[in-house]
Amino acid sequence: MLISIIIPTLNEEAFISEVLEHSLKLSGHFEIIVVDAGSQDLTLEKAKRFKSVSVLKTSKGRANQMNFGARHARGNLLLFLHADTFLPEDAYASIVELCQDPDVIGGSFRLMMKDTHPIFKFYKWCSQFSLEFFTYGDHAIFVKAETFKKIKGFKSITFMEDVEIQKRLRKQGKFKKLKTSVITSNRRFQKNGVLTQLTLDTLLVMLFKLGIAPNQLKRFYPDHKA
Repeated sequence: MLISIIIPTLNEEAFISEVLEHSLKLSGHFEIIVVDAGSQDLTLEKAKRFKSVSVLKTSKGRANQMNFGARHARGNLLLFLHADTFLPEDAYASIVELCQDPDVIGGSFRLMMKDTHPIFKFYKWCSQFSLEFFTYGDHAIFVKAETFKKIKGFKSITFMEDVEIQKRLRKQGKFKKLKTSVITSNRRFQKNGVLTQLTLDTLLVMLFKLGIAPNQLKRFYPDHKA
């Protein structure tokens, strides 16, 4: 079974080399696709150094980038990975084992942060629950390619695309959490402060659930890569 790792990028020179090196060393049958949206730094130059990695270009918008990558993917499973996030060593085996169940259409990993702040232990604890409120794009969402095509991929919205797609995915079958975790950067929390960022994240998701348009919410989240 082939898993296509799709990585949307926009000015990710600080992380992209390390993430690609790590991903290429994982055991399993993977293809890796980087989809760039006009980086002005060294992201493209660094990504192109990896000859086995497909590097594509498209217009801005993480949803647009991930849909574009999915259209070029050959995998039976699509894994959407943030450019500052590292998969666990058993990523391939755990995904394949879970998705052998015909009722399962996809899922995600749990989340660990590169930080020892106590609040991140709470983050990790919350990430074990397979609920939209506790599952986001940095958890590395994966889905069967046939299901992704059936629901026509991510909606063309500029924010909360990772939360929105889950509502449609969960109607197609079981969406489950794996027992292992991805490790992601804490850069948003470093820049904005842990409590400030946590409050902002929670508030924005609640407002989205209440029906506030993603375009309106995005202006309060300047670090969103889109």
